[in-house]
Amino acid sequence: MPTPAPRVLVLPSSYFAQNRVVGGGERYGNEYSQALAGLTPTTLGLFDFQPATRTQGPLTIRHFTVTPRPPGELRFPATRATLAALREYDVIHLMCFPTPLSELLTPLARLRGQVVVLTDIGGGGRTLGGYLQKLHRRLDFHRLAHGLAHLSAHAKTAFPDWTHPDVILHGGTPQPDQFTEIPAVAYALFVGRLLPHKGILNVIQCLPAGVPLKVVGRPYDPAYFESLKAAAAGKDVAFITDADDAQLRRLYQGAAVVLQTSLPSPGPGFDRSELLGLVALEGMAYGRPVIVTRTTSLPELVVDGETGFIVPPHDLAALGTQIGRLVHDRELSRRLGRQALAHVRRNFTWEATARRGLGLYHALGQRLGKAWARA
Repeated sequence: MPTPAPRVLVLPSSYFAQNRVVGGGERYGNEYSQALAGLTPTTLGLFDFQPATRTQGPLTIRHFTVTPRPPGELRFPATRATLAALREYDVIHLMCFPTPLSELLTPLARLRGQVVVLTDIGGGGRTLGGYLQKLHRRLDFHRLAHGLAHLSAHAKTAFPDWTHPDVILHGGTPQPDQFTEIPAVAYALFVGRLLPHKGILNVIQCLPAGVPLKVVGRPYDPAYFESLKAAAAGKDVAFITDADDAQLRRLYQGAAVVLQTSLPSPGPGFDRSELLGLVALEGMAYGRPVIVTRTTSLPELVVDGETGFIVPPHDLAALGTQIGRLVHDRELSRRLGRQALAHVRRNFTWEATARRGLGLYHALGQRLGKAWARA
């Protein structure tokens, strides 16, 4: 007889409750957990000095206790109570590694017979295993995990010599109830952190005459922000650095095209600049065509010429041409936008993402002789 459905603990990329800032990577863990909770008992785990538990619909959000730690310490400061409480779960899904937490829990959970799944959401930090890997790459405690859940096909290429069972999750979007018409006076919309690798300077430099551009994002580098404003002088560019969720929805609905024009990372090594392009998915979910650059995960999300356009990175002429087409040709923008919305509804929902993750949990559980009930 099947046992009850697996109890899953998801640990997001930003897992300290105090002073937590939820950006794209952290939001991924939140949305995934919420969707997964509709399929199997799910807890989103955070860490704080005092324990706490609350619910958000079917999702449980639980604060596990930690002790104060010196800056830069490689040991994760979990308490005995926390280590005991973590026994309650059948699956531990770590959304960020390598970190001292992932390095602690991966071998510990495996010893306890729990399924361990890793997702590289970007980031990570110094760990003991990071130093041991310099002696041999297989001296990495994370290789003791049972499976990998990748954000994209591009993200999977970071693990060429890992033989673990895996799945490509992709991601979901907020789903508007229906298509909203593109306004008669519309604009190009850029959403993202105002940092060089996001490619916003290229957008401003190639912006065709008569095309309005709205730039939505937080500036992280004052000097770079000033260079963006200087490039925008004399052009119809508006910077919005404090948009809340409601305003962002309105901005998506007022756009003729949404831009995610990230640039490849310079230098050798794996490019982590866009492990999954959530802005492109969100733009299509609002029924807007998108323009992305041919880099990292972005070409996986867009059907060139059908849901938007894919342009070469650093090709300002191609980028400017496509922006102008979609802003000036309302019928083209409407047609591609409707196709983009249908594309997202077929392929990129949080429920579908959660089901892919749950399928991996069940496959790994079967390898360990666990017959969990299926949703």
